[in-house]
Amino acid sequence: MAAALSGCVSPNPVSTTSDGYRIEKFSHGSVFVGKSSDPFTPGTWSVDCPIDSMTDKRDCSISTVPGAPLRIRYGNSTTPQSVCVTGSVITALMRVDNNPPITTDGKGCVPASQIIGQLKTGTIFRARYGVMTESLTDPRPILREGTASLEGLNKAMETVADIQAGRLAVMP
Repeated sequence: MAAALSGCVSPNPVSTTSDGYRIEKFSHGSVFVGKSSDPFTPGTWSVDCPIDSMTDKRDCSISTVPGAPLRIRYGNSTTPQSVCVTGSVITALMRVDNNPPITTDGKGCVPASQIIGQLKTGTIFRARYGVMTESLTDPRPILREGTASLEGLNKAMETVADIQAGRLAVMP
């Protein structure tokens, strides 16, 4: 699919920042941030900031597009609240570069304060996590490992701040 999209002209509004990042807005309210027009290129991030129907505030998160399933959740806050290995059904391990691994809770998450500094200055995120088998008779977790480039994460975080401050308009 990536090959089919490569070289295509996007029907979505795209702007390019002075440092070469593409900000592509989608009609459902998410934004892709990265240097390539191919969303499956390492270093591409999905920024989602829907408006919470109970608080009327933006509920933001940043996720990797390719690579390990990393999600940084802001909730209604202007700062990251949790970092998760999405889809993990067991305690996971996450690691940035050569820093010691961090053990998550049973849902694959840690408070953002435990790892966000490493993510902002690092180059590679690694995760070991569990996903459930599709077996109805013997469901059990299967260990998976993945890596994701941290290139562009700081730009994705700037994009969240711009959306929350109203400097970048996106659909709710």
